[in-house]
Amino acid sequence: MSLNILLFDDINAYREEVLAALRNALGEKGIVKAFNARGATSKSQTFEDMLAADLREEPNAPMDLIVADRDLSAYQPHYRGLSESTVRRAADLIGIPECGYARGERDDDDEYVKRGDQRESCIRLSRKPNDATFAKRVVAICEGFIEITTKLAQITDTTVRKSPGRILAEVLGKPEYAEKISLYASGDQSRLAPLAEVRKSVSPEERNRRLACVLGYWLWDSVLRFPGVTVNEVAASSHLNIRLDTFRQQAVKELFASALYVGPFSAARLGALWWRGMLDDLVSDSGFSDGRTFAEDKLARSVPASQCCEEPSKPAGYYCFLSEQPVSLENSKPGLPWFPRGADLTRVSRSRYEEDEPWL
Repeated sequence: MSLNILLFDDINAYREEVLAALRNALGEKGIVKAFNARGATSKSQTFEDMLAADLREEPNAPMDLIVADRDLSAYQPHYRGLSESTVRRAADLIGIPECGYARGERDDDDEYVKRGDQRESCIRLSRKPNDATFAKRVVAICEGFIEITTKLAQITDTTVRKSPGRILAEVLGKPEYAEKISLYASGDQSRLAPLAEVRKSVSPEERNRRLACVLGYWLWDSVLRFPGVTVNEVAASSHLNIRLDTFRQQAVKELFASALYVGPFSAARLGALWWRGMLDDLVSDSGFSDGRTFAEDKLARSVPASQCCEEPSKPAGYYCFLSEQPVSLENSKPGLPWFPRGADLTRVSRSRYEEDEPWL
């Protein structure tokens, strides 16, 4: 299937840079084109409706993914004051996934990408460290949404399709994790609010496309983001009770390679992810109490235990979301209001909580 990506960038020089990077990353996989601003056909239209109308028509249509710079205020004359958030709302109207990026050094910071609007589902990328890496991630995101859409069309069990958690678990090929994934929706219903619009779809194709948007945002911005069902490198080492620098050794990582997450968006993440349940099964099925003793047996050498970032003499076991460091249960705070319930390995270290409490 050919990929179709539509780019929003209002500065010509920057637009050409990103277009070139995306074309290089796509190769023969598809095409990327710049947004063609045609403008309103009726002055009574809202900004979002006007933009959605433009997106439905050639030369902008068809598209599989919209990519938009954070600041689009230089679009003239029809879209004066345009922003990436407005593009995202218009994309929601037509059921097309969107991801945003920041261009300048001040906007292109870790907090913009990492935290964002905590109650709003979105995909945000950075052009750091370079446009080639950024473009590859965009292409992988586009492929991820198409993969989700394709797998949705293969789910015919009506009981599965009644539960977002069960649907996503089926899409990921892990129906046994449906209950755990469902906890990511509990207390976080705002991320799944667009499901009401999915039900209004007039055809199965449109319904699957819109549902893929909802599930894709949820997967990227919640399930894969907060360690619980899946774990990143730091969270994996902490959970397995292996010191981080040791876990990063190739020989150690290879012991747990069978648990790597290779589903939608895996190639778009900045680091590898592992299925937490598969890690647990790998260790327990071998008869060991934790990942450290498992690794020691397989490597026939000593493996140092994980270290809490607050108190190195204590083993960690958990992950501080703000400092991205291993942390122990005793030296951390449980989930913040914007942490999904399923993210039971995600915490905030004591020092970071004390430092940032007024903002948390």
